[in-house]
Amino acid sequence: MTDIERRNIQRVKHWEQTWNNAVDRMIDECYAEDCEVINMLTGYTMRGREALRVIEHAMLAFDGTRRMEITRIIASGDVVALEADSIWGNKRMKACVFLTFNSDGMIVSDHSYGSDPSGASSR
Repeated sequence: MTDIERRNIQRVKHWEQTWNNAVDRMIDECYAEDCEVINMLTGYTMRGREALRVIEHAMLAFDGTRRMEITRIIASGDVVALEADSIWGNKRMKACVFLTFNSDGMIVSDHSYGSDPSGASSR
């Protein structure tokens, strides 16, 4: 495993922790300003931190107790693939995410495959 891959795995762990506890920190500390986030099941695309912030706040309004548990991480170069469980109340849902990092360790591309029970990312 390369140093870049080790760094990106650590960044994914930080992404998970901030998604669970401080969504604005997650956006500001994990995503590049010009990031692109795509819900691959619906095709809904967000460009930039502020568009992502709107969706994340809508999801928090739907269920502020949401949690993510990453169950598998695979790093290859600047991409990390992960499997995760997202927990919304008593509902557990599976997801797969491909995150691409830039040289500064910021997410520039987030391709997520999983349902959003709030409907926020299906617009």
